[in-house]
Amino acid sequence: MAFYSEFARYYDRIFPFNHDVARCLETHLPDPPARVLDVGCGTGAYAAYLARRGFEVEAIDLDIAMIREAESRYPGVSLRVLDMREIDALEGSFQAIYCIGNTAAHLPHDEFVGFLRHVYALLNPGGVWLLQIMNWDYVLAQESVTFPELRSHDGLVFHRIYREVSSARVTFTTRLERDGDTVFEAETPLYPWRWADLCRVHGELGFDLEAHLGSFRGDAFDEAAFSADISVWRRAL
Repeated sequence: MAFYSEFARYYDRIFPFNHDVARCLETHLPDPPARVLDVGCGTGAYAAYLARRGFEVEAIDLDIAMIREAESRYPGVSLRVLDMREIDALEGSFQAIYCIGNTAAHLPHDEFVGFLRHVYALLNPGGVWLLQIMNWDYVLAQESVTFPELRSHDGLVFHRIYREVSSARVTFTTRLERDGDTVFEAETPLYPWRWADLCRVHGELGFDLEAHLGSFRGDAFDEAAFSADISVWRRAL
């Protein structure tokens, strides 16, 4: 996507490494040296962190600019340009797979279900699947949602808005500014999942729920709160 290619060089300044995310991943993933797949790795910070902790990490992202940024920062990490819908092309199996940053919401509903089937097939029996999306139950009760501004230490300001909210599709509008001038702006569709529907689909595919959180800090999920929706699943034995 053009937006992510343009955003790659700024990404870590807007979304710096978050120790709560790292702790959450380590809490719920199997112990190293488990083989782990990072789906939608962006600039690779969490894949690199896990690799340093002794995990065998494979990291993929659709955007070549993101992967190039990751390769320049973390040359020892296994990184690959790959569409998440095509993870069935990967060899071997994994003890854990995770997808964070609301990445999965870019897939239309039928494609997301297909992706989940691939996740299930790639996991070892008893393997862990960790998914983080937006709390869509909250968003779907609003006409629009404006996120708090994100500001970097060097004067960048990132704006995000959800518009045209419906259960079928949400328009995600972003703008990056410096000193009041627009660096770039973009618009892309997202495809929301209510928690009840997400549970139903996972259950039909054979996943068992292990944990459901509203933040990487470990807050309880509340469908009426502006929050993340983090779920941890295990492939049936």
